[in-house]
Amino acid sequence: MRTNRDEPTSEMPRHSTPATLLVGCLLLCAVIQFEGIQKALADTLETNIIISICGNGIIDPGEACDDGRNLGVYGPTFSQRSCSPDCKSYGPYCGDGVLQVRFSEQCDEGATNGTSGLCSATCAPLTAVPPTTPPRIVGSIPPQPSATPGSIPAITKTQVVLRGKAYPNSDVHVLLDGKSTNIVRADSNADFLYNTDAVAPGTATFSFWAADSSGVESLITSVVFDVVQSAVTNVNNIFLPPSLSVSDRQIAPGGLVTFSGESVPAAKVTTNLDSDTTNTFSATSSGAGQWAFQLNTSSIKQGFHSVKAAFALSPSSKSGYGKSVSFFVGTKLPSGNLSPDLNGDGKVNLVDFSIFLLSWNTHDIRSDFNRDGVVNLADFSIMLFSWTG
Repeated sequence: MRTNRDEPTSEMPRHSTPATLLVGCLLLCAVIQFEGIQKALADTLETNIIISICGNGIIDPGEACDDGRNLGVYGPTFSQRSCSPDCKSYGPYCGDGVLQVRFSEQCDEGATNGTSGLCSATCAPLTAVPPTTPPRIVGSIPPQPSATPGSIPAITKTQVVLRGKAYPNSDVHVLLDGKSTNIVRADSNADFLYNTDAVAPGTATFSFWAADSSGVESLITSVVFDVVQSAVTNVNNIFLPPSLSVSDRQIAPGGLVTFSGESVPAAKVTTNLDSDTTNTFSATSSGAGQWAFQLNTSSIKQGFHSVKAAFALSPSSKSGYGKSVSFFVGTKLPSGNLSPDLNGDGKVNLVDFSIFLLSWNTHDIRSDFNRDGVVNLADFSIMLFSWTG
């Protein structure tokens, strides 16, 4: 039976070699498995982060102190002060300028202890203090001073604190090792905070995604780090890339196309066309996080194009690029099935397959080979039929 090469079939072509069959099987198995796990695995982005570990004995960024124990107990001298469990401040100590009567301090002049001639470095008076005459109480019992017993905090729990930016007032979905674990709310400045002690020490992968006010979902951003036992591991600068929409999927040559979405307020949003680092356009997001850029297509060639976006608040505070969205410039889309040679190198191989996976279950016009409006197994069959290796 002859097979029409223009139409995909469930069978491999007769001229397929065992190697081609093996690759095809592997690819098919990968896609079937991909269907059953999570779409998140196909569009995950890693971002630069700043990690501070409270309890490692090193003063990391964002910490005021870190002595390795961080019990926050009383320190009898300035050099013996103890860091608090959250590494944000010190516990009470002689020299903090606060008279700690419950720890038997008789004076505390702060930094001048031991130098002013009034109070020693151990918070004892340097000059004799004449005894005071107790007041004469008639007909009543003298009031007893209240006592506050000292306490030693328990050892710090294993805890993770995660901070980042998404979209203003959006719900940020948190995943731990690929499983959904919580949803936190970003504030009007797009900042979100998530902390948990329900995590075991060792390597952990936290992932985040959010949808903007129009329901456009972000790319999933993941961070991988080691959770330290009995310490607070802080992870900052988790930045979700901007959401992105295209006004039209097909534009006549010379027509205008608008790229828009949401991001961090007052950020510089850069759109990259066709992954060409020299072909970029910028816009500034509003106070509500909305941004838009309009492009005259007379400046680009006819055919398929893709665009993606990233934001920057400063040279050190910026996101990676988000999802790629495609559009077509021309009066008529190519008829029939589109070519699975997505990178245009004349071959259909693993490079094209990797590009194809990023468009899985989306409306990406470049990977929708059979033009049915969604990238799915039917399109994968077309790619497999055209496979060259």
